[in-house]
Formats: sequence, structure tokens, C-alpha cells
Amino acid sequence: MPADDRAQAEGEKNLQRVEIELDDQKQVLQADPENPLYLLRGQERIRLENLASFLEEKLISQREGRVKIEERGNIINLQLLPGEVKMTFDTRDQPAARSKTPEPGTRQDFIPAAEARDLLQTLGLMTPQGRIKADRRRKFYQIDRFVELINEILEEQSPTQPLTILDCGCGKSYLSFVLNYWLTERQRIPCRIIGIDSDPQVIDSSRNIQKKLGYHNMEFHQNEIVDFVPSSSVDMLLSLHACDTATDAALALGIHLQSRYIITVPCCQASLHDRIDLRPWEPITKHGLFHNQLADVFTDGLRAAALESYGYRVSVVEYVSPLDTPRNIMLRAVSGYPQPGSRKNYQQLRQKVAGEIPLEKYLQDLEYRNSSF
Repeated sequence: MPADDRAQAEGEKNLQRVEIELDDQKQVLQADPENPLYLLRGQERIRLENLASFLEEKLISQREGRVKIEERGNIINLQLLPGEVKMTFDTRDQPAARSKTPEPGTRQDFIPAAEARDLLQTLGLMTPQGRIKADRRRKFYQIDRFVELINEILEEQSPTQPLTILDCGCGKSYLSFVLNYWLTERQRIPCRIIGIDSDPQVIDSSRNIQKKLGYHNMEFHQNEIVDFVPSSSVDMLLSLHACDTATDAALALGIHLQSRYIITVPCCQASLHDRIDLRPWEPITKHGLFHNQLADVFTDGLRAAALESYGYRVSVVEYVSPLDTPRNIMLRAVSGYPQPGSRKNYQQLRQKVAGEIPLEKYLQDLEYRNSSF
């Protein structure tokens, strides 16, 4: 894109959609995901600077009609009546109200299906007729629950500045896309979301979805978690179901970057299983199932204690029902809450583990890399 076009694009208010209703017929122009300076109507591309003349040509011979112009957080309604034009402008400064009529079979407290139609259809959760797919209802519940748990800590903290969010091990980034919708279009909180993953295929998939949705504030990079160096500070770090020590890598990066919020849902936790001293509970742990469950709890408890030792306040909540996934524990950490004795508590737990702790090793590597520059 030429420099002049880039400057103009940066100055635009991110126009998303234009609806024109004339004589009971509706025309829709959508933002071009490849270039924000253009709108698409089928195969036709209309430059934004020509939109006014395009609308004039459509409306000049009409006695009645309606035009709806949607920007991020703004809606302009033009109503053409005999002898006059009425205009209403909705700045949508206040967060949108939560849905009062849930989609049948879902909770849908935070992501209303009717209003998030483009998003949900692009993510493959909704039919072309606007219904949540029967085999995707649990997934829809999960993303709604995810937004609820994030919203709880943001409501408490009341952020007034734009948020930079880093999703570590983002996969296909469904939760990041939903979070972006919730923050920008429902809560009116500006944000930048960065997704990283070592798998090039899921990065390509995320980029394709981003283009379809026109989310220009999102970006995706093929990267190992501990190798990623952000260009600016990170306010929130996410890591959901990153396997085994990838969760520790994400926690270490969040601590190293001094992120305000760190949100993790650990996945498999095999790294410490055979190195935890569970001898006091040998009558219980002689049963393999109990041993694995107790080792899982200890591993995540150690992670929570480590976060507390770095001045984070940690809440441990159930993300979704164990019927959906056995890996259903979410750790939510908010910085700025040093607690007396938290470092000592962590060290006492740490002594129960033989050998190296992955979280500590990743932190050492990050600190060494930082000191080398």
C-alpha cells in the first residue's frame, strides 16, 4: 500500500459495513479485509473516498430509503423521507447491555448470537440461518464462559487505557477473536491482540479468519513462546491448554514482561509427576489415578504459589464443566498485590520437587537473554 494510502487508512475510523435499503431491496457493502480503504459489494470494489458520490447516485432519485453506516463503536442512520433527511448518530460510548434472551440450549450471557452473527459464522459455530450449530453448543458455552471470567477481573480493575493482549499458543485463536469482539464492540475498550504459535498452519488459519472479520487490530506470528519479543508492553497474557511446560513458558514470559494480567488454563502436566515427593500420602498415591490427580493439583498449586511470590493475586476457578474437559482449571493473576510470606511459602512447596522447576528455568533464560542485549 502506498505511503499516502497507509496514512489515510490509519486516519479512518475503521468503517465496517454500509447498508442501503431502497424499494424493499437491500444492498450491503462490507469492508475489504485486504485493504481498509475499500468496500466490497459482491465483486465490485468501492474506494472509501468515493462512498459519498456512490450514495448520492443511489439516493438522488428516491423519495424514501434508509442508509446505515457502521464503524467500530459507532452507527450512523440516515432516513430519507419526502422533503427531508433525518440522521441519528450513536456513539455507543457505554458498554452494550448483556443479552436477556439466551439462544436455546446455551447460556449466552455475554456473546449474543444475533449481534455476533458475522463472528460466529466465520468461526463455524453458527449456521447460515443464524442458529448455533447443535454440535457446537458446548463450544459456544465455553467461549461465553471465557469472556465472563475475563470480564470479572477487567470490571474490578476498570481499565481506561487500550489493552495489549498476548495469546501464547493461540491455536486457531477462537477465544482471541471472541475476546476482541467483546472488548471492542461490546465494552468499547480499544485493544491490540497478538497471537503466537509454533504451528504455521494454525497461524495461517488465524490470519485468514482475521481478514474475513476485518479485525485490523489483531496480528499473528509463528513463534516459540520464550523466543517472542513484543514491540511494546503487554497488559494481558493468555495461555489456554498449552501442553505441559508450554504453560510454564507462558507464565514465565508474563512475569518477565510484568504483565498486569496473566490468565492460564493448564493442559497436561507430566513434567513434575514423578519428581514430586508424595510419600506422606503413599496410602493414597499407591493408586495410579489418585497419584496423577494429586500430582496435577500440586503442579498447578505450585504455579499459583510462584505467581503469588512475584506479587500477583491469584484466583483459581473452574473454567468449564469437567464433562467438557478434565483440564478445566483457570488461574487468573493480577499484579500489584504483594503478600507477606508468599516467597517463603513457594520455597517450601518447591522443596517437595526434585530437580529443576520448568517455570524457574524459563525465567532464568528470559533474564539471561535480556541481560545479553
